[in-house]
Amino acid sequence: MPYTQPQTVFLLSMLSNLAITQKGPVDQIEQYLAARIDAHLQMSQPDIGVWTRVWGPAVFQAPGSSVADNVMYVARSTTNPPQFVVALAGTNYNSVFDILIEDFFVGRQVPWSYGHPPPGASVSFGAFTGVTILQFLAPGPGLPGANQKVHEFLASVAAQPIQVTVTGHSLGGALAPALALWLLDTQATWDPRTQATIGCEPTAGPTAGNAAFAGYYDQRLGANTTRLFNSLDIVPHAWNESDLPALPALYNPAIPPDLLIGALTATAEASVSGKGYTQIEGATAPLDGTINPAIIDPRRFAFENYLVQAGYQHIDAYMTLVGITISTELRLALQAGMGAPAARRAAPLLRERLARRQVIAATMG
Repeated sequence: MPYTQPQTVFLLSMLSNLAITQKGPVDQIEQYLAARIDAHLQMSQPDIGVWTRVWGPAVFQAPGSSVADNVMYVARSTTNPPQFVVALAGTNYNSVFDILIEDFFVGRQVPWSYGHPPPGASVSFGAFTGVTILQFLAPGPGLPGANQKVHEFLASVAAQPIQVTVTGHSLGGALAPALALWLLDTQATWDPRTQATIGCEPTAGPTAGNAAFAGYYDQRLGANTTRLFNSLDIVPHAWNESDLPALPALYNPAIPPDLLIGALTATAEASVSGKGYTQIEGATAPLDGTINPAIIDPRRFAFENYLVQAGYQHIDAYMTLVGITISTELRLALQAGMGAPAARRAAPLLRERLARRQVIAATMG
């Protein structure tokens, strides 16, 4: 049976992450990713219909980086009116920039300066950095839309009514609403006849901004937004102060609460205290996640089992919950960059480093 529209958009979103494991200069990664996206669009036609990559992919590398820190591409359907999906990659765990800046720089907020937001509407410095990068990102030579920013590309195809859906998973799930809102708030400059209908379908995203920002977003784009998140995914719990306390016992009793997880959660709570982080479309019901007991190893510390389960719930569980099948290549890329295998590799080293810095000892004392 062909995929539904949300399933199709979710798959297109996932394809933006195919270069997670790649290293090299921007043009090399862009060319690699372009070929892999095209191959997957071709093989997925029985499920999603005919889609064509029409802009990008565009890759951003922070100074000194050799990996894809941000990725964006646009695909077009053959439907009438045409549908354009703007897909943003999620966190690349190989990217120091992603983790330290775009994911975790949440202690400082920046006012939302587009449109007519209410007083105090702000986003995290990390989200502000990410969406600013995306605003100026353009594909390199030889790619569709070369040297053309995404809004400039959309302006070139808005001679007729079009549907534009911005999507992303994980970090992309936080940046997608911000980018969609920016496109809407600036639409008069790139689409003065309002030919584009803008929507957003973020998945597994942390909060991008505070309550005033979320309220403004909901008022502007809530009716055209479908937010998907797994009840057992730790990422959508960040950075709302009422959601964070649930994290230490999220997998209890299968994985008992761990002192180190509790300490890290307390640190996160302290860093965002009083910031008012709020999810867009906060009344959205979660997808009902299920703990995977097969990946719980009694020989490992609870801290390690927790992170491995978190990686599974952040990637693999969504394929089941959304109801799509992905290629082995895409699954391995996602797992390596954001899933359980990445967590399994990182958890012992992280625990050792925290112990060496006496974080564990201080917590236990």
